Amino acid sequence: MKLIPAAALILALTAGSAYAQADKPLQLDAKTQTRLQIRVAPIRAAQSSGSVNAFATVVDATPLLTLLSDLATAQSAYNASQAEAARTQDLAKDDTVSQKAAEAALAQARGDQAKVTLLKQRLGLEWGAWFSNQSDVALRQLGSDLANGKTALVRVDTPSGQGLKGAQTATLDLGAIGSVDARVLGIARTADARLQSPGLMTMVTGPNAAYLGNGLTMKASLYGGGTTNGLLIPNAALLRQGGRVYAYVRTGPQTFDRRAVVLVRVVPDGLIVSDGFAAGEQVVVQGASALLTAATSTPAGE
Repeated sequence: MKLIPAAALILALTAGSAYAQADKPLQLDAKTQTRLQIRVAPIRAAQSSGSVNAFATVVDATPLLTLLSDLATAQSAYNASQAEAARTQDLAKDDTVSQKAAEAALAQARGDQAKVTLLKQRLGLEWGAWFSNQSDVALRQLGSDLANGKTALVRVDTPSGQGLKGAQTATLDLGAIGSVDARVLGIARTADARLQSPGLMTMVTGPNAAYLGNGLTMKASLYGGGTTNGLLIPNAALLRQGGRVYAYVRTGPQTFDRRAVVLVRVVPDGLIVSDGFAAGEQVVVQGASALLTAATSTPAGE
């Protein structure tokens, strides 16, 4: 099993609630360790701030535009029925219209108001609180800009949701076209099952929005997610088996533990973790794949 860099682990890493030792400690005598060229290095504390690597997907805005159209129609109906209810209430005071007609007009207005409320709740549930908090004028302008290619909505995800909390801006990599800045609107309302990420909804405005066609995927960087403190597991120590990422720690002169790596943040030098390892422990940075082979294929004595 070969070692793989941190950048290639994005889809392999899965969320874990706690550290769990993968199997019984592996016993290797000094002669075997020398033959396998085992080398270790102390685990050190690490701090990461700045950008977080992410994936971005341009969202199809058609369902949003449909919902905005339904909301505008319902709002117009409510405005009309509310005015009619107020008019009939005034006429009912001098018996120009019956009380029954006035009550019917009031009931119609309340029913139309309930439809508006429901559609605004749907807007929040399906697209996020930012959308439901916008004024009617702002929503109409948003719909127009989306339809005209002046604005694009982009979903941004990271493995296990790392770096999402507190993120304020994102930079989208469009390759030869260049980079595009996006503003974070809030948490997306649906999760990404593969990355186990709640996701962020972002918005791109201006001329570059026209290049963001529905379904386009790209690399992205998130900013403003705060500082991450933890322990650095270097790239050379990382290996994968069965869809999970592991590292070997030497716990004694002839003893090695294989431990699952629960990701907190990806950095150029490796992965920052928050538990499962301790500062100063000796992690295997050379020969980890040989240890895995020894543990899974042949008895340690051989």
